[in-house]
Amino acid sequence: MKFLTTILVIFQFSLIHSQSLYPELQDGTNGINNGYGAWGNYNTVHEAEIQVPGKGIINFYHPDIAATQLPVIFFISGWGRYADSYEKLFYYMASLGYSVVNIYNTDPGNINESYQNSLDMMNQAVQNEFPQWIDTGKVGLMGHSYGGGATVWLGKQVFSAPYNWGSNGKFIFMTAPWYSLLITIDDLLNYPSDVKLLIEISNDDMHEGTNRWNTDERAIRAVFELINIPNSEKDFIRIYSSTDTFQYDIDNDGNPETFNYDANHYISYTGTYNSYAHYQTYDALDVYAINRLVHALTDYTFNGNQQAKNICLGNGSTQQVDMDFLTDLEESDAPVISRPENQFQYPCSSDWNDFQTNQNTWFLQEACADNDNDGIIDYIEQLEVKTISENNIRIFPNPAKDFLFIRTNDHTNIDKITLYNSKGQIIINQRKYSGKIDITVLKPGNYFIQIDSKNNRIMKKFVKM
Repeated sequence: MKFLTTILVIFQFSLIHSQSLYPELQDGTNGINNGYGAWGNYNTVHEAEIQVPGKGIINFYHPDIAATQLPVIFFISGWGRYADSYEKLFYYMASLGYSVVNIYNTDPGNINESYQNSLDMMNQAVQNEFPQWIDTGKVGLMGHSYGGGATVWLGKQVFSAPYNWGSNGKFIFMTAPWYSLLITIDDLLNYPSDVKLLIEISNDDMHEGTNRWNTDERAIRAVFELINIPNSEKDFIRIYSSTDTFQYDIDNDGNPETFNYDANHYISYTGTYNSYAHYQTYDALDVYAINRLVHALTDYTFNGNQQAKNICLGNGSTQQVDMDFLTDLEESDAPVISRPENQFQYPCSSDWNDFQTNQNTWFLQEACADNDNDGIIDYIEQLEVKTISENNIRIFPNPAKDFLFIRTNDHTNIDKITLYNSKGQIIINQRKYSGKIDITVLKPGNYFIQIDSKNNRIMKKFVKM
């Protein structure tokens, strides 16, 4: 039953969509013919558009089949981007057999309310609008720009109590993400560890009308490195532009225009004009960098397909980074950000008083400084593993219950061992090396061990069971 207190305007659509409607897909022919990135077997339906006063708009897409609960992908729109900006992506995901719920915020700048509004609309879709279509045991969160950043906070809510969505598979896929607000460092260090995470940034993501890049990538790296997800289940990918060009007749007047495969802020836009009145095609860059990877990510997350993992979370495998005739993707578990802060329109360590957030700032302000301008946030740099010599130290087990063991080729180098909690407070300070540390007194959670020698320092994270 619908919420009686909310006026909902529902537009029912009988239009059925299939891949044959998109001849503008430019990859030399008609896109990927088979495998990951190819269109699925289902025609798709745009079921409804629901306007939620004071919050935003819900759009719903699904395969053209009888109603049945399907894995669901929630897509959070970018700032001011209606569903039609991404519709071909939604049709594509629905053609694979998934329910797709698009969430659009009417006031994204009011962060305190807009994040919560997104959560409310997601829950409304699940509980009241389309429960017959949505299996909350298999859930993906996907978003672009503002929406990409918002997925981190949303995942913290829906993948934990009382929601506990994604019990049979959950992922986050961030494309050209803006900042993740309302999240603390402690939230990241205690994030649900069974989430699959894929972050994609565009190398030529420049803020239009300026000579500055869009969003400071140090913040995105901070999320990637601090979040409590094993490296084997998360990847950080950079998308590059290609020198190839293609022609597409926008106005269908017989005079096609020439386009480049640009890795800008809008690559996940699909066949529409962006906010700067530039037409964004649904092209091969979308297919290979977005469709192909989300297809594999859903197959791995929901079905456990290891071949799919080698593509979506392949840790730089050939199958993952190969973009056919386009420039290869670049994957790194420790991405180096080479551009200084002053080249970004939204610098990482700025004071965010122009957005309404809980602390009137954003979550990493205290941890976003890069004083030596080496592309690594100082807070993260403290956590970097700098080995005394190649592969000479092991800390195990991890997670640990009673004792943490340290093994090194030359234990006489170790001068001091310090344990910190997730807030950076010293909890154990041991100056005499004995090969193990008693951690039975520690409460379960995330901690850091720092090992000092005469000329080196090593810091690693471990989990107390």
